[in-house]
Amino acid sequence: MRKFGGMVTLAFALIGLACAPFPPSATQAAQQPFAAAAQQPADKKPATITIRVPAKGYKETAVKVNGETVKGQGESRVYTTPALEVGKDHKFTIEALIQPNNYTKITRTREVTVKAGDEVKVDLTIADKKNDKIVVRWVPTPDDIVDEMAKLAKVGKDDIVFDPGCGDGVMLIRPVKEFGAKKGIGIDIDPKMVARAQQRAQEAGVADKIVVKQGDILNEKDMAICAEATVVLIYIGDDLGERMSPVLQKLLKPGTRIVSHRFKLGDWKPDKTVTVQGQDGAEYTLHYWVVK
Repeated sequence: MRKFGGMVTLAFALIGLACAPFPPSATQAAQQPFAAAAQQPADKKPATITIRVPAKGYKETAVKVNGETVKGQGESRVYTTPALEVGKDHKFTIEALIQPNNYTKITRTREVTVKAGDEVKVDLTIADKKNDKIVVRWVPTPDDIVDEMAKLAKVGKDDIVFDPGCGDGVMLIRPVKEFGAKKGIGIDIDPKMVARAQQRAQEAGVADKIVVKQGDILNEKDMAICAEATVVLIYIGDDLGERMSPVLQKLLKPGTRIVSHRFKLGDWKPDKTVTVQGQDGAEYTLHYWVVK
């Protein structure tokens, strides 16, 4: 009986072992989360934003979405958002740094609203004349070409000369010192250049006739300082010139003369365009307008 009893005990133990759950295999364990996910409703999905940027004739455009750099080259960038909550609007800020040449940088920004699963296209090749931020690297105009500009504008003792984006102040200092202009007024977005222009005016002995302030030529309030000008001398680039043109036409008095080194003012047709020879042997193009 003892032996039989041992047999019975062993039988029950085997039955219990057969009924006990075995630990899942590695394959089963890997499949379990997917099976659970498949049973749950999908409440989050990413969205895709395809961004078109200027390419032909431009330096490579840098693109960021919500501050994150989007890799890629050419005219298209593709950004996949993080998983977004379904049924809600999600806002993203797209910023492109566009360089049409080696001295101009344009920051173009768009805000888009997407939903989970959306496929959105954004075109950043189109200029935003109101919101694009444009910065031009300062490039000096030679002194002799500044003099040619002053001659073309017929600067005299009764004139007040304005230079938007004045850099080191050469287009203010020379008309005052060499042509007897009554006053020079300039603004520049870079405080270091403002200080440099003021220092140069001091060194040239005309600081009492030169006013240079920090300001943005795309801000009409900052540009209001030009209202007393009778002559405007400019060297700023086509993109800034186009943006600034309507502001000049609005703020300047009729009869004010404008001379631009090389660049035009958007679709405002010059009254005259001339080519002058520089002391360095190069030819320089000057455009001339009179405010109507």
